[in-house]
Amino acid sequence: MYIETTRHNYYSYVRQTGEIVSGIVPDDDFVWTFNSYRAFSAMPDLDTFILGITEQCNLRCSYCCYSGEYPNNRTHSSRVMTRSNIDEIYEFIQQHASKRPLYIAFYGGEPLLHYDLLKYAIDKGKERWGSEVSFSVSSNATLLSESKAEWLIANNVRLDFSIDGTAKYHNRNRIDSNGNGSFTRMYKSLAYIVNNHYDYLSQVRLLMTLPSNDELPDMAREWNEDPILKQLTPSQITSLAPNFTKEVAKRDYNILKQHYLHLLEVYEHHRDWILMKAYIDGCISDWKDRPILKVERSVPMSTCMPLNTKLFIDASMQIAVCEKISDKFRIGSIRDGIDWETANKQAIDYYEKRVRRCSHCQAIRMCGLCLTAVEFNDEQWESLCHNERVYSRLYMWLFCEMAERNLLE
Repeated sequence: MYIETTRHNYYSYVRQTGEIVSGIVPDDDFVWTFNSYRAFSAMPDLDTFILGITEQCNLRCSYCCYSGEYPNNRTHSSRVMTRSNIDEIYEFIQQHASKRPLYIAFYGGEPLLHYDLLKYAIDKGKERWGSEVSFSVSSNATLLSESKAEWLIANNVRLDFSIDGTAKYHNRNRIDSNGNGSFTRMYKSLAYIVNNHYDYLSQVRLLMTLPSNDELPDMAREWNEDPILKQLTPSQITSLAPNFTKEVAKRDYNILKQHYLHLLEVYEHHRDWILMKAYIDGCISDWKDRPILKVERSVPMSTCMPLNTKLFIDASMQIAVCEKISDKFRIGSIRDGIDWETANKQAIDYYEKRVRRCSHCQAIRMCGLCLTAVEFNDEQWESLCHNERVYSRLYMWLFCEMAERNLLE
């Protein structure tokens, strides 16, 4: 894989070592071989448990994976855990957690719809594990009253808030059932924490979904002009999950390169725009932090399981490898335990797809595909793999372009 910068310099990526070298270096003769799949009956590294305590939500975000637009996922429902469910889950965690300290995250739906249950779960967890457990809550932040914020902060709960930019961008998609935007309610919660608990901001993560980055420069300018937002840096900026009931277009490298050149030039002239910097840093992070390490031809194929550190438990008490995997793919239940046959089937299905597709791939060490892609068929994988290769090359170009312009930090 090679790129050409705007200064007409060529750089090649050497898959076997992870190096970037000058010039066009042929790399097509290198073929990855993968260690044989080994069945497992234990997960030795578990320390994180994500609890989907409710399937209720007070918002109806247009891109939500529970909107009914994703065929293998549930839709919004009235289902919610009980206190006895929490007790059962904690017994399961006690038996299956392999390491300490523990990390327990509360997920939904919207967890703050059931604040009393949330408090019960946190109190019970602290009673059982004391200083060996920490907590987080994923929330849209619209229901966070001052008293709730005070309790969560007093108990050192990390707060993961969804925000999709400034008001006009956030309100396009993050709406309630009546179509009203949620920015004002969310912003009030952020402002309260910034104004009253500034030292706690290290425990507040802003999670942003961008359906498109076309308007990112305008959003970044508005962000820096806002008295509250300009004090905050998004922890994570992601694009929409692939949804093959709608179009998942194969992206064109040259078209994207021109678009990202524009974004880079905006960043170059506005290095103080927090949102712009967070986005660009996210694009090049894998290239900036890549290990420079020669690998042998036979390497392990990561399949999440059994080396995953976390499990997801939904409001029906069903277990999945993580919260991002489609609801169709469960690997057991709290009452019956993990179904190792099912877990192995999911892992080997994914392993076999990757072995067929990855042996000659130039982007394998930078690939973002994971076990969540197990639901897709071969034609859909063709689109996913194409786009992974395009974006890997694009972000390599961005990294090299920034290096030539002395923009790397």
